[in-house]
Amino acid sequence: MFTNMNLQYRQKQSLQLSLKLWLPLLQAPLHDLEQIFKEHSYDNPFLDCKSSFESHKSSGSSYAKGTGDKQGFIENTNINQESLYDKVSNQLGAPLFPTPKSQNIADEILFYINNEGYFEGDIEKIAIKHKTTNEFVESIRKRFAHIEPCGIGAVDLQESFLFQLSNLEVDEDLCRFTKQLILNMKKIDKFHEHHLFERAKETIKKFNSPPAIEYMNGSEAIIPDFFVEIDDDIKIKINSNYYPDIVVTDPFKSKNIELKDKLKEARDLVNLLELRKSTLYKLILIIVEKQMSFFIGSELKPLTMAQVADELGFDESTISRAVSNKYIKCKRGVLSLKSLFTNAVSSGISSAEIKSYISNVIKNESNDKPLTDQDLVDMVMKRYNMKMVRRTITKYRKILDIPSSKERKKIYRVS
Repeated sequence: MFTNMNLQYRQKQSLQLSLKLWLPLLQAPLHDLEQIFKEHSYDNPFLDCKSSFESHKSSGSSYAKGTGDKQGFIENTNINQESLYDKVSNQLGAPLFPTPKSQNIADEILFYINNEGYFEGDIEKIAIKHKTTNEFVESIRKRFAHIEPCGIGAVDLQESFLFQLSNLEVDEDLCRFTKQLILNMKKIDKFHEHHLFERAKETIKKFNSPPAIEYMNGSEAIIPDFFVEIDDDIKIKINSNYYPDIVVTDPFKSKNIELKDKLKEARDLVNLLELRKSTLYKLILIIVEKQMSFFIGSELKPLTMAQVADELGFDESTISRAVSNKYIKCKRGVLSLKSLFTNAVSSGISSAEIKSYISNVIKNESNDKPLTDQDLVDMVMKRYNMKMVRRTITKYRKILDIPSSKERKKIYRVS
């Protein structure tokens, strides 16, 4: 009896361990896999993790150019560049900041400048810390108007533009009118008939927004998990360049129970990595089959995670984890798996199709009389022969980040 209970306990413990390892592996983005396995290898003497890039390099082979070029990706992200902090810090001296006190306060202000270049500190707290007045601290901050990159140290976009304008050599009338535009940006359409409007608009277009844009890190490169080609057949190819090579060894020929558990964990990790590949392959195959019309140029069809979960025999929550941070590359670009799911608005019509239609009609609308949300409702109902309320169209328009008809009319007048 005791042996049977012990066996059941160990089987349950093993299952819990596998699930604990499996779900994070399934959910992890492709570019995080190598780090996850390296961390496991630090605690597991039986697990050896080598990046796929290192393996190919040591064997003398090379990667093809393109999305899967890991070497190129590494080289591109390791370019040395002077940081924003270093750039500004080197300018915090005379003549702008001639005294030790002004330099110390300038250093404090720099500490509160965010990655975009805006000041987020508290003038009063800085004044108390340095035993001076708010006015003096504010005067130090405004001297940042003469520091590169121009616009740095401003509290908002408007002040940043004013800082940048003060460093331009433009005639007095243009400078005065441009300043007026900056101070009235929300009502800029009221100035569109002024004879200096176009020149002022072109001047503002040259400004950095945000001011530290040159020093901001670019968005992280999106690495597709699979490549999908649709010809006569569906071809799905795994992006193996980013999968680490895992080797399990047993140099101790261990008999110790604790070491045996570690050895089993190492073997489980290898099996779970393969399970991740096969699960994602099946998942992507089902999605592509269901959305075949989209991949050959049409709109997305209604498809939910619950439907895919039923076909694969998983919980919906597992599918949600599986599609998180996963991408495929196809003729239509690099797409997130999540974007291929869309709810049905009516029989056979997806919300994605309605959004696409709204986006297209607004692109071709009259600049003098932009379409209202009610106009869009009427057009959608007529085209798709379905009922729809205005608040749904308004929600879709906001999701698409399209301004209201009144706001678009102002934009058209200005541009």
